[in-house]
Amino acid sequence: MNVDPLPLVTVVIPAYNAARTLVDTLRSVSSQTHERLEILVVDDGSQDGTYELAIDYRLQDSRVRVLRQENGGVARARNAAIGEAIGSYIAPIDADDLWHPRKIELQLRALASLPDGRGVAYNWYAAIDANGMIFAHSSPVLYKGDVFEIMIRENFIGNGSTPLMPRADVLACGGYDPSLRDQDAEGCEDQKLYLALAERLPFAPVPDFLTGYRFTQGNMSSNACRMLRSHALVMAEVKKRHPHLAAAAATAEFDTARWYFHKALSSKDHDQLRKLAPMIARRFPVRLARHGASLVWHSAKRRARRLARRLTGKRPVPQAADTTAVIALPENGTSFQSRVETAAVGRSGVLAKPRGNGL
Repeated sequence: MNVDPLPLVTVVIPAYNAARTLVDTLRSVSSQTHERLEILVVDDGSQDGTYELAIDYRLQDSRVRVLRQENGGVARARNAAIGEAIGSYIAPIDADDLWHPRKIELQLRALASLPDGRGVAYNWYAAIDANGMIFAHSSPVLYKGDVFEIMIRENFIGNGSTPLMPRADVLACGGYDPSLRDQDAEGCEDQKLYLALAERLPFAPVPDFLTGYRFTQGNMSSNACRMLRSHALVMAEVKKRHPHLAAAAATAEFDTARWYFHKALSSKDHDQLRKLAPMIARRFPVRLARHGASLVWHSAKRRARRLARRLTGKRPVPQAADTTAVIALPENGTSFQSRVETAAVGRSGVLAKPRGNGL
């Protein structure tokens, strides 16, 4: 199979009341080193000037097209753009997230390494706050090939602004599922699509933190109860279609609930904690008891080891560092935007300007 070295990639940007962040997102897309892009912004019924900002930005980058619809949610907005797309690949990014300039270039290179060049590429992400400052990052996993069962256990991509997906396969899978929103369970449309793609395609990792994924109070990923309802619906379908993986899906439900609980605890979000605690106790009483017992057991083992070391005077032997690979982790307290701008500076020392028509 011949792989087009410079395929047209359609960037899909759903935008709802995103006037504060949309231009920064568009700049990070315009600065991609892979210039052959179609950039579709879908205004999802915004009331804050998002549409006008997108129209104005088109004057800077003629690759941008702006679509408009009544508010229907992120899945419908993405599907509208995918239906209009002419690119061979779909690269979604939410209107408050950022990309490293080489994201698309490196993802296409990763796909070219697959046997027939067909699959889904992903990278790692840095978590950024409302001001674009890095405060955490994803686990640097390297899952590749058949990742279906892994995707059931954990959404290792972690957000909707990271993958590069073949458009034909996205369409064959039905795109993003808008029915989750209709059931007040919006949030896991991404993972549901990734699961469908993983059943038919290999995945390829790009080992770098190329996505700036924004966490802000009140955004979709911050509404834990709705996200858990969404996740439960997705896992219920997995259990129905793949009964032999029901146990893995049930474990994933508990682990996801536990993750959101610890997230609310660390951020001192008392409102979320009041909602999550009874929900977790009601839905997972046996698993919760086992998890609590495991925590007590491991805590007791650690205390016993510390006591034994004090009594014997022995210290733990430090392990040799693994020098086979060096990964530069994002530094907390630094700006993801500064990484984007630094990487976009050319040899002349001038920021790369948005391109013209890349079609």
